[in-house]
Amino acid sequence: MAAFPFAPHVLPLPAETPHTVCLALVGDLDYEVGDEVLHQVLHALRGGEDVRDLRLDCQDLGAVDSAGLAVLLQIHRHTSADGTGFHLDHVGPRLERLLRITGTYEYLTTPQQAAPSAGPTGFGGAAGAAGASGASGAAEEDSGTLDSGA
Repeated sequence: MAAFPFAPHVLPLPAETPHTVCLALVGDLDYEVGDEVLHQVLHALRGGEDVRDLRLDCQDLGAVDSAGLAVLLQIHRHTSADGTGFHLDHVGPRLERLLRITGTYEYLTTPQQAAPSAGPTGFGGAAGAAGASGASGAAEEDSGTLDSGA
């Protein structure tokens, strides 16, 4: 898959513990590059051995639009379905504001702990996907606050 010329980079970072994938999101996360970022993050998760936690460092993340937010929600959904922990690190004020306005702040920033592995489920397993989509559906319902108060 060809990279976009101004695509944010998904850069690997050193992990503090084994079985953890740490990635830095660098640049804007928007409609133009969202699919590529999602692809890169999922590729990194699949490439790791017995991954139990995903940490996304947002320190160098630029602007995030609604499509970028959808990418973060999709990543969370994939990790939930697979029983992998999910963490957003170094959430800056711009991203925090977007997450609070859309009602997704707690959903995306509360550390999701890895579930004990009962065997390989793969990304998008039926049991995990049902639970994850219910949680994201609640977050998406809250997105109506974007129109009412901002």
